[in-house]
Amino acid sequence: MCSWGIVRFRSSSRIWAVAIVCLVAAQIVVSVLLPKSFLLTAVTDSIALVLMLSAAAAFALNAFSGERGVNLVWLLLGSGYLIEAGSQLLWMYWELIRREAPKMSLGDAGIFLAWTALILGFAMRPHVEPTKQRQRLGILDLLILLLTGVYLYAFLVIPWQYLSPEPHAYQSAYKFLALAQDVIFLSIVTLGWRRSTGRWQQFYGLLTAIVAMDTVMEYVVDTLSETGVYFSGGWYDTTTAIGIAAMTIAPLMVRGLEPVPEHDDPPSERYWLWASRLAAPATLFLPLLATWSFLDHSLPSSVWNFRVVLSLGSVLVFGFIAIVKQTSLERELAGANRELLEASLTDLLTGVRNRRFFSTTIEADIQHVMRSFGQNSGAGAHNRDLVFYLIDIDLFKKVNDELGHQAGDRILVEVARRISTAARLSDAVVRWGGEEFLLISRFTDRTEAHVLAARVLEAVGSMPYEVEGNATSLPITCSLGWAAFPWFAADPRLVPYDKVLALADHALYQAKDAGRNRAVGFLSPGEAVRDIAVGPAIQVDGLRAATVAILGPPQSRAEAASAH
Repeated sequence: MCSWGIVRFRSSSRIWAVAIVCLVAAQIVVSVLLPKSFLLTAVTDSIALVLMLSAAAAFALNAFSGERGVNLVWLLLGSGYLIEAGSQLLWMYWELIRREAPKMSLGDAGIFLAWTALILGFAMRPHVEPTKQRQRLGILDLLILLLTGVYLYAFLVIPWQYLSPEPHAYQSAYKFLALAQDVIFLSIVTLGWRRSTGRWQQFYGLLTAIVAMDTVMEYVVDTLSETGVYFSGGWYDTTTAIGIAAMTIAPLMVRGLEPVPEHDDPPSERYWLWASRLAAPATLFLPLLATWSFLDHSLPSSVWNFRVVLSLGSVLVFGFIAIVKQTSLERELAGANRELLEASLTDLLTGVRNRRFFSTTIEADIQHVMRSFGQNSGAGAHNRDLVFYLIDIDLFKKVNDELGHQAGDRILVEVARRISTAARLSDAVVRWGGEEFLLISRFTDRTEAHVLAARVLEAVGSMPYEVEGNATSLPITCSLGWAAFPWFAADPRLVPYDKVLALADHALYQAKDAGRNRAVGFLSPGEAVRDIAVGPAIQVDGLRAATVAILGPPQSRAEAASAH
């Protein structure tokens, strides 16, 4: 079904292209056979209108047949030719109904706006896959560039059309802006031609030829108009028809073609960076042109007043857009900084926290505990302890040696997930190093610390682990050592937290020496534990500590034999 759809789509594109070529051929025949007349003007103007609408439809339809991220680009390009079609209708009204060709027409403003839309559309590079770099040329940047074009047209052209009509000044200003548009447009499509490959390069190559031909013919038509030789439907209009027809064929060439990725491509990143930077200096024209107008008292008063008011009003509008853009950039930067901070505090393999997270947050946790013990010194106070659980996967080296490091990595990820499910939302799971994890239990009670230890042992060791490529499930267990901070509830500052963490490490080694798949906890002597017996006090790292030991989930003999 898919392949048939592709064939049908290509067939429809061919039919469309052939119809466009026939229209151009019809205009050539009419231009050759018919003399200068009303009929010639009507036929050629109508063909030009159909070709413009066809180009608008071809660009717009690409928005619904390719990558969603470039829909706006294709619609922008389609709108350009739709605006030009509107200008053509206005021109046809003057030529066919009013029977005159105005030297200054509102249709010229439409053509200028249409080409501005095309320039912005191709500046967005429809052949490139959307990325974060591409987003540097955002909606506000496009708005600034669009308003800059509108401002320049209003500043240079409009006064000589409506306020102080002067055809010569009007034509000079309009030609200057049209030439600037041609140069910018040609530069953009030429760059696309050089930086693309395959069908995309053919697409940009055709566009480059179209814009180059249009630039040359624009000069030819202007010269013929000045000498009075130009008339609608002449041979020079056939070149315009060919260019517009090619603007239908170009998007048909790449319809449904996926944009190409340019990830980590320095030239592409530089393009987007400089494209976004163009929006800022564009606003510098405003005060410069406003100053020029203010100082140039040779202008007619109506033109002088219009330009000064236009420039000052535009400064306010552009200033507001700049504030909005700056706010958006600051918000984006803050979000990026949060993402970077989050990434720097997260273990890339397992997704749990890393040791940097511990170093960053432990002082705040200790201070909170200190305040809790200072404010709630009564015997009934609870849920104010900080308990360190050090967890080590049993016989993990054997897994890596026998199954490989990829299998080991998958087991690490699963163990981290299971520990996280056993922990509370207020707790933090840290990959401490290799196959060792640290679980920091906040706002807890040391008399019930063994409950979380049992829950971790159960989560890690109760169910076997499935490893891709291995026929049998693996029994994986862990050993756990824990200790509570503060060590002495009556004097929280006497033993620092790093000493308590070292006690948890000693407890972990006792659990492993005792046979693995168990937890051993240390408490200061004399402290009771709820629902479990406390062992005799021993000397650990210069401190007397009472031992609390629990076993992990039972294993079958076969599982136990494979584990040991």
